[in-house]
Amino acid sequence: MKNFRAALLIFLFFPIIVFAQSNYASKPIKLIVPFPPGGTNDIVARAVGERLSKALKQQAIIENRGGAGGLIGTKVAANAPPDGYTLLIGNAGALAAGLGLYSTTPYNVLEDFIPISLLADITIVLAAHPSLQAKTVKELIAYAKGNPGKLNAALPGTNSIQHLLTEMFKRQAGIDIVNVPYNGGGPAMIDLVAGQNHISFVNLPTIRPFLLAGRLNSIAVAGARRSELLPTVATLEESGLPGLTASPWNALLAPARTPREIVNRLNREVVDMMHSTEMKKFMSDQGANTLSSTPEETYAFIRDETIKWAKVIKEAGIKAE
Repeated sequence: MKNFRAALLIFLFFPIIVFAQSNYASKPIKLIVPFPPGGTNDIVARAVGERLSKALKQQAIIENRGGAGGLIGTKVAANAPPDGYTLLIGNAGALAAGLGLYSTTPYNVLEDFIPISLLADITIVLAAHPSLQAKTVKELIAYAKGNPGKLNAALPGTNSIQHLLTEMFKRQAGIDIVNVPYNGGGPAMIDLVAGQNHISFVNLPTIRPFLLAGRLNSIAVAGARRSELLPTVATLEESGLPGLTASPWNALLAPARTPREIVNRLNREVVDMMHSTEMKKFMSDQGANTLSSTPEETYAFIRDETIKWAKVIKEAGIKAE
């Protein structure tokens, strides 16, 4: 009799469970971007949000929650209800590098989130204001050595990949440059264009319009190979700095305990959109490559990136500012 009652309860409640899962998405979805508007993370988020809205037939609302190099917005996402209606557009800095920079963080990426998929891999450009006479890495290093402490480097975040890359560049080149941190790529770019700072490692999607307009110069790219959009610009390695490479990435994540059925649905939609010709062209035009992965692959990737950057941070003695 007990078995019959248990079976009956399962039979009665099973349609409700299925309905709850199949009813996703029944209301707007919030995509938290832990940086201010205008930067690369925001560009990627809005491209993904627009296409996710069409796929799920629900509005995807972008919520920019900048501060502390991405830690504040990432914490907000980690504490959101695990129902699939609040997601995070995370990046390499807040999800991987930040854990090595700070003794404590308000979240544990590998425990407080369920990764859905990687989204994009972005080219970093070493950019300079036109008032700086240096046009190559060699000339920039020579100028910095002749004028120690007189060059300012805009940082788009204190725990960003660009921050780590700036520190690695300074140490490997043996130069003294002053870091000027900002809460995101957008604000950092505004002051660089205005001449308030001299150089910055900037994501190509953010800087490209200013390069095309001649308002900033590209000194080098930080990837392992040259960018198709900047074929004449040498890499840092080609410029005499071996091993100095970095490439930020974005990923879509949900709060821990989000139902696997919802995670799988979102993963399918993301993989489809990232494989589309339209999205590939859009990202390529921005200076980024589309990526996609299973939740398990995304988890392993973030775990490995965390280990890699922690090693770099420790060996270089880099501390969050």
